[in-house]
Amino acid sequence: MTLLKYIAAALVLLLAGYAVASGISGVVRMTGHGARRVSTPGGRAPVIIIDPGHGGIDGGATGPNNIVEKDINLEIAFILRDLFAVNGFEVVMTREEDISIHDPGTSGIRAQKRSDLRNRLDFTERFTDNIFISVHQNKFGDPDQRGTQIFYGPNHPGSELLAELVQRNVVSMLQPENRREHKRGGRNLFLIYEARGPAILVECGFLSNPQDVKNLTDSQYQAQIAFAIFCSTMEFLGMEFPVSLAG
Repeated sequence: MTLLKYIAAALVLLLAGYAVASGISGVVRMTGHGARRVSTPGGRAPVIIIDPGHGGIDGGATGPNNIVEKDINLEIAFILRDLFAVNGFEVVMTREEDISIHDPGTSGIRAQKRSDLRNRLDFTERFTDNIFISVHQNKFGDPDQRGTQIFYGPNHPGSELLAELVQRNVVSMLQPENRREHKRGGRNLFLIYEARGPAILVECGFLSNPQDVKNLTDSQYQAQIAFAIFCSTMEFLGMEFPVSLAG
């Protein structure tokens, strides 16, 4: 394990210690079909659904030196999963491996992508009270474009507020130069467009920008992005949390 991996692991252990000190019961480390509901302060909390975008044959955006979006998405999603899990939330992920979850026997890349998205949506609909967070990376023809941007679904009034909080906290904690604004997602962002509960899609940065690529492939920065999303969700839920990675 590299030093930066130890830093990310230490962050999760720190949060686990906070959970124990705060008397949060039922803390579990779990995802996917084996997840179970746990108790949190103030009553039953929503299920946190984390969607690492793309996977398998669908690599998503690409960057220099064979950097592929699907891998970065999964790394950030794992850290985010653990941050929520050690604080007593039920957490599920749409994928935990480098796989597409299209129906068996589906042929053709386009059909497989459609099937994959449909199956992800079907999976999320098993949880009636949930918050949906999809993790992605951006790419653009202009390499000067950089920074995180948050999109939100149109079907729940809480989606816009959650997106606003994540955008604001990422900027204040990590990207003071970022002037992007959170935006409403359209039909092209299928999962958040169709989601019934609070739903956001986090474009963490641009794989076409050298500085973003350097940041997004750094384990400590990945932990910081995940922590900003986590803190924003806690704020959205009205739960206080005293730890900060700023600076």
